[in-house]
Amino acid sequence: MTGPGGKTIIPPVSLKLSRTTTWSDIETKPVYKPEDTTGTYEEKLGNPGEYPFTRGSFPQMYRSRMWTLRNIVGYGTAADTREGIEMARRAGQAGFNVVLDTVSGIGVDPDHPALEAEVGLDGCSIGHLDDLDVLFDGIDPTETDVAWHATHNIYPLMVAFAKQKGYDLAKLQGSHMPDYLKYNLDGGGEKFMSPELSHRMAIDTVEYAVRNTPKWALGYPQVYNIRERGITPATEIALGLAIAATTFQDLAERGLSVDEIAPSMAWVSTSDIDFFEEVAKFRALRRMWARMVKERFGGTNPRAMRLRIAVHTSGRSLVYQQPLNNLTRTAIETLAALAGGVQSVETCTYDEPVSIPTHEARELSIRQQLILAHEVGAARTADPLGGSYYVEWLTDKLEEDALAIQVKLEEKGIVKSVEDGSFEALMDEYNLKRQEEIDNGERILIGVNAFVPESEPEPQRFTFDGAPVKDYVQEFRAKKARRDLPRLVARMRDVFDSVRDGRNTQPAMVEAFLAGATVGEMSGVLRQASGMQYDPYLVLESPFDFERARYLEHV
Repeated sequence: MTGPGGKTIIPPVSLKLSRTTTWSDIETKPVYKPEDTTGTYEEKLGNPGEYPFTRGSFPQMYRSRMWTLRNIVGYGTAADTREGIEMARRAGQAGFNVVLDTVSGIGVDPDHPALEAEVGLDGCSIGHLDDLDVLFDGIDPTETDVAWHATHNIYPLMVAFAKQKGYDLAKLQGSHMPDYLKYNLDGGGEKFMSPELSHRMAIDTVEYAVRNTPKWALGYPQVYNIRERGITPATEIALGLAIAATTFQDLAERGLSVDEIAPSMAWVSTSDIDFFEEVAKFRALRRMWARMVKERFGGTNPRAMRLRIAVHTSGRSLVYQQPLNNLTRTAIETLAALAGGVQSVETCTYDEPVSIPTHEARELSIRQQLILAHEVGAARTADPLGGSYYVEWLTDKLEEDALAIQVKLEEKGIVKSVEDGSFEALMDEYNLKRQEEIDNGERILIGVNAFVPESEPEPQRFTFDGAPVKDYVQEFRAKKARRDLPRLVARMRDVFDSVRDGRNTQPAMVEAFLAGATVGEMSGVLRQASGMQYDPYLVLESPFDFERARYLEHV
């Protein structure tokens, strides 16, 4: 609005309560009292670091060990991303989350004719083992914690890299997210991996990692992506626990107990915009995990019952309009994660709805966590909202709702629930209701359906030189042509046979990557052995003729 003389007039803003339900539609009361909570302190809460771990996984929480401050980095080639890592280091970042581009993440090579234009646009392109040489130049993977987003190829690639360089696998650090059901649940459908193959690959990865790389952390279950697609906090808990329970059962048949498996796992979660609901979610989640490990699976190791939680703030909660408002959203979400007692936090950058994060935006997200740690006092005491009648009631409510959903999922079977679309239907129902509420104004999004400015400047976008990506793709093709093809075919045949024979696929995948296999070839052979199409886009034929033990160079 403009007034006399063209001066800008800020219109009056009125504040009023826009909804009485939580962001996931749990109805709340005006005030909560002692009678709204049930159970004894020892039964429901316990001290931090003690069963059932409601109040925190460690006795003194952040006084004894601070959370790991993370931020995503990944764009262009491995060399581009290596440069981004150095910039993040200089800004004070301790841990790194390397995000792959969509092409690498779904297991497709950068020279695929249908996707070559997408390479490096939304993350780092990793096509084969040589790319890790570039990315880890000057970085010791036994001393530096590098986290990877979910992809079925990155763990065997990292093991192959460690073997190639002579590192001790028992000292290999880092983490990735082997919950490959996400291929089916975060929008990809079955063309990349069937639910059965996704779960099989997850079980193989967890078993191999527990037995061979004890310092490697498993971001499992990974329910961040699925929560972002559209489910409630209670459904997030239920789905993750159902996946974990199925994994414990399957690995018990391979001779591993919950006490051996669970200490390597860390729940990958989101922290969304409803502050109190997210705090309650983390508390309920720890309690339900501890009880399931102890009472259902007979766990006796406190490290197995003590759940670690790795959090990314909610990308879905951020909006394109007035993106600087997203700084407030991510600060609140980060504070909710810390008040909920999580072990690592990656704060989304304010410009994620606009483009790959700029270096300035990445630095601001790091500074948000530093301000929360050093100025706000978020690390001062364990479970700072424990004892709040509202938070304790909400913790109990989320546990009650999550348990009911978990029972239904497990009665059908988690893989079956994905295969028949019933879980997808839950997401569709939630998303439809949410969008209707946004459209009719019941759910307020600042800058989207309320307090919308008359005009706003075009936001700054991240840019980088795309020429190195084109050079990288050309060199990628050249390297494929220089491989020892008989060795490659033999190693890929081992991968094919491991799937068909029911053996753990990871050892064969490691050896195949050492022989020069690409991520696209690896993914294609895994699919091929499972009765699926080699190429999910139906453009390429398989270059492997296992009947004649040869590589079809013309394909």
